[in-house]
Amino acid sequence: MKGVELLEINVRKNYLLKLAIAALAMASIWFSAAHALQKSLYNGDQKRIALVIGVSDYQHTAALPNPVKDADDVGDALERLGFAVIRLDNPSVGDFEKLEYRLYKELKGADVAVLYYAGHSVQIDGANYLIPIDAQLNTISSVVNETFELAKFVNLMDDLAKTKIIVLDACRDNPFVELLKASAKSEGASRFVGSGLGQMGNILDEDDLTQTDLETYGTVISYAAAPGQVAEDGTGDNSPFTRALLKRIEEPGMEIGRMLRGVAADVIRDTNGGQKPEYLVKLTDEFYFRVPEPSQCDYLAVEPYNNLSIKGVDFDAIKSKQAIVACKKALVTEPDHPRLLHNLARAYDSNGRYKESIPHYKRSADQDYIHAINNLGVMYINGQGVKQDFVKGTKLLMAAKSRGHQQSRVNLQGSDFTVVLETKQFQTIQRKLQDEGFYSGDIDGDFGSGSKKSLVDYQTRNQLKPNGLTLETLHHLGLVSIIPSFSVN
Repeated sequence: MKGVELLEINVRKNYLLKLAIAALAMASIWFSAAHALQKSLYNGDQKRIALVIGVSDYQHTAALPNPVKDADDVGDALERLGFAVIRLDNPSVGDFEKLEYRLYKELKGADVAVLYYAGHSVQIDGANYLIPIDAQLNTISSVVNETFELAKFVNLMDDLAKTKIIVLDACRDNPFVELLKASAKSEGASRFVGSGLGQMGNILDEDDLTQTDLETYGTVISYAAAPGQVAEDGTGDNSPFTRALLKRIEEPGMEIGRMLRGVAADVIRDTNGGQKPEYLVKLTDEFYFRVPEPSQCDYLAVEPYNNLSIKGVDFDAIKSKQAIVACKKALVTEPDHPRLLHNLARAYDSNGRYKESIPHYKRSADQDYIHAINNLGVMYINGQGVKQDFVKGTKLLMAAKSRGHQQSRVNLQGSDFTVVLETKQFQTIQRKLQDEGFYSGDIDGDFGSGSKKSLVDYQTRNQLKPNGLTLETLHHLGLVSIIPSFSVN
C-alpha cells in the first residue's frame, strides 16, 4: 500500500485500485476479488472441436466447384492445429439433423469450437439457412423442411464452448433465391428473401453479461462477404476467401483479429474490390489458432490471464526495470503489437512512471486489447499519468465489462465511494432516487438508513450489485461526475 491511511477499493492490473482518504483518518480497507489462476493454454491442452461442412453437388441446381474442396482443405489445416474435426461433405437435410444430436455430445466442455461452412445459403426475414444437396425450394413454405437453420448449430456452440468461431463462406450466387422470391410474391407472403447471409445478432447479447456469461463469453464471426452480399466461388482450387484463410490460419502467433484483417485485405485485392469480407471479434483475450512463442517481455510482464503457454506475472511481482528493457526490445520488431504494448505499459506503471505508461495503454486499447481498456480506465479513475476523469474512466471500464472482462466488473462493483462523498453529493443522490420513485425522505444530505434502503431497492430493481455507491451504481444513476477529486499519491 502507499501509506497507512488508504482505502484500497479494487483489484486492478493485479494490484488494488487505490483511493487516498488520509483526511478521514481511517484504517485501510481492502476489497479484493478471488482470482483462480487460468489454465495455461497450450494448443494441446485445449479441447478443440471443429465442424467443417462443404456442399457442392446440389441435385436440383448447378453444382458448385469449390465448397467441398474448400471444406476439406480447412479441415486438414484444423487437424494440424490440434482440432478434432467433424467433417460433413455434401449433406442432405437428414444428415444435418443427425449431426445436431452428435454435436451436443462432442461440444460439451470444449475450450474452442469452430464452425466452417461453404456452400449455398439463404436468409429469410433475417434468419440464415444452410442449403443441403437435396433441397428443391420451390415454395417459400418449403424452406423450414428442406434447409437447416444456422442458429441451431451456433446456439449449441454458444451453450457448450468457451470460445466460438463461426466462418461462413456461404454467400455464393444462389439460384434458389429467385424461386423463393417468386413463391413469396405468388403466395402474397410478406417475406424478405436475401441472397447473402443476414447479421447474426441473435447469438451476441450486447446487453450486460451475467456471471454465467463470463465463463463462456467469446465469439468470432467471419463472413466471406458483407452480410446481404454475394461472394465468389472462385476459378482455382479454392474460393478467394478460403484461399486467403488457408494462407494465414497456420501462421504461428497470428492473433485472430489480425488474421481476419489480413484475410479481408487479400480478398479485396484478389477480387479487385468486388468482394469485401466482414468479421466481428468479441473476445476477452487474444486467440491464436497456433499460439506464439512467448518473448522475454511476456515472461516478465504479461497478464496472468493470457492465451500464451505461460503463467503470467502479478502486477506487484513485475521486475519493472528488466521488463521495460525487454518490452522495448520486443516492440522494435513489432511496434504495434497490442499485447507487447500493454506489457510495456504495465512495466512502466509498476515502476511508478505513469505518464510513460499512458501512451502504450492507449495504443493497445485502441486496438481493442481488453486488458488495456480496463487498465486505462483505472488510470483515469486514479488520475495516474492523466488528469483524473471519473466519467471517462468509468466509460472505459464499462466497455471492458461489456466484453466480459472479469476484473473490470470487480472494479465497477467492488468499491463504495460513500467515504469520499459529502452532503452536497448525497443530496444529489437522494434527489435522483426520489425522481426514480425509490426515496421519499428529506433531501438533507444525511445518507442514513432510509437513504441506504432506497439505494438497495434501486439496485435490486435494476440488477446492480448492492455494494454501496459503486461506480456501477453511480453510472446507472448518471451521477459518476459528482465524485470529488482525490489523490492516490
